[in-house]
Amino acid sequence: MKPPKNDVQALWKKFLKTRSDDFRNLLVEHYAPLVHMQAARLSRKLPAQVGYDEICSAGYDGLIEAIEGYNPERKAKFETFCQQRIIGAVMDWLRSLDPQSRTVRTFEKRRMNVREMLDAELGRPPTHGEIAKQMGITQDRYDQLSRISQLGREVHFSAMDPRNGTDSRGRTSERAWDVGDPNQTDPCARITRTMLTEFVTRGLSREERLVLILYYYEDLTMAEIGVVLDLSESRVSQIHKDVIARLRNRFKGKLEGELVA
Repeated sequence: MKPPKNDVQALWKKFLKTRSDDFRNLLVEHYAPLVHMQAARLSRKLPAQVGYDEICSAGYDGLIEAIEGYNPERKAKFETFCQQRIIGAVMDWLRSLDPQSRTVRTFEKRRMNVREMLDAELGRPPTHGEIAKQMGITQDRYDQLSRISQLGREVHFSAMDPRNGTDSRGRTSERAWDVGDPNQTDPCARITRTMLTEFVTRGLSREERLVLILYYYEDLTMAEIGVVLDLSESRVSQIHKDVIARLRNRFKGKLEGELVA
């Protein structure tokens, strides 16, 4: 049962005065639904390997940080302030799971800078060969690092059974498909959209990909994306504008028959 508003305000006053862990924990319990709401929202977009409980755990770190760092004198609504911290904490945790090596991340950052420089000099998107030459590496090395940097999240195919419960000899398998839920979104639609996203964003930097995914998939605002990526709102807006302009120039209507709303 949700406590009355006056009780929550009284709890805040006690915590801000004493900084007691007991009062902080009571506030955590009160605002816990915000963590679960964001965890449910994010879990729909993340691979099955990323568990809901793990997302909640990271989200609680953000909630605790928000409570300890909240200053009511700034007159910011705590729920808004808190949710940005929760999302930021989850994204920080996801970034910590990034399997890419420092070499690959350094390569990706250099490639983004070189591409932007050549784009300005040439007045058009540079080719991979031009970028590799400017970076001072061979085409083979460039292609190798590009493939690694664009690797998507791993998928455990052992979780799939395309034979629908039968082995190659027609015998019943121990593992069969789960009973389908007609109220759920067709997984084919999600896979198709994911594949299309990978195709459209191929060649973009990780930062650019995150801006597009957080904006169009997570429905975050430019300000919220800035909090997640530690960028200003104007910088996020500029990245979004530049990427969309480059994509439009790259495809020039070629995907009109393939893109679906």
